[in-house]
Formats: sequence, structure tokens, C-alpha cells
Amino acid sequence: MADVELKARARRRLEEYLKGKGMRQTQERYVILDKALDQHPHFDMDELYRDVKAVAHVSLATVYNTVELLCDCGVLRKHFLNENQAAYELAEDRHLHLICLHCGKVREVHDPMVADCVAGMTFEGFSPTFSSTNIYGLCEDCGTDHHHH
Repeated sequence: MADVELKARARRRLEEYLKGKGMRQTQERYVILDKALDQHPHFDMDELYRDVKAVAHVSLATVYNTVELLCDCGVLRKHFLNENQAAYELAEDRHLHLICLHCGKVREVHDPMVADCVAGMTFEGFSPTFSSTNIYGLCEDCGTDHHHH
């Protein structure tokens, strides 16, 4: 869940982006933004669409397009944690993903030190937009599961 300040920043970002592109600031776009900010991390399109549909008459295409806009203007970012389906998360929310190699479960860990360290890195001939840190291993359940030793 996003806090009030983050929501305000996200709205401003979308607003400036739409203005800059000469696109209309439709009510639907802000409804979709609000619902996106209320999702759990790594939500997918279906989950968002379900929530948006509950409060507004919006097509799936509109939700898709708006999510693309939100990625373009830096509010959301797209993850491919599992190959066949994109998941989305708030771009401001910096965390590590601990991914179990056995069951595929993703756990988030907030570690400002690592996040700041990565954010401070510079690369020659490359300007990063954001970073996503994935750490692979075995979760507790799979690590202590004796069938796999």
C-alpha cells in the first residue's frame, strides 16, 4: 500500500507526463493509477483490472495502455519474475527479491543499504533507469525439505 505522499507524487508524475505528451487527463487514468498504487507488490494485469472494473467502466485495453503510461513516466515498473506473465510494482519501492529456485516463491526484503549502493553506481556508456535486485536460493520450506537432498 502506498502512503499519501507517494500517491501525491505519483499523481503529479502522471499529470506532468500527460501534459508533456499533450494527452488528455482522463478520469479513468487516475482511477487506474489509484488502484495500481493500492495493489500488493508484483501484481499482474488481471488483478488490477478486477479492482478497476469494480469502480469504473474501463476496458482491459485502457488498463493496459495506462499501465504502460505509468511505466513510461516512472510510477510503475515491469518485472518478469515469472517468464510468462509480467508483474508490476511501484518504482519508488526499492527492495531485494529473494527468489526460491525450487518453488519460485518471491519474498521482498527492504534493505536501504543495498538499494542506495546500487542506486549510486555509475556505468560507462549506460544510464540506468532503475535496478531490480534478485537473489536466488532456497526458501525455508524447500531448504528443509528432505526429498531434495
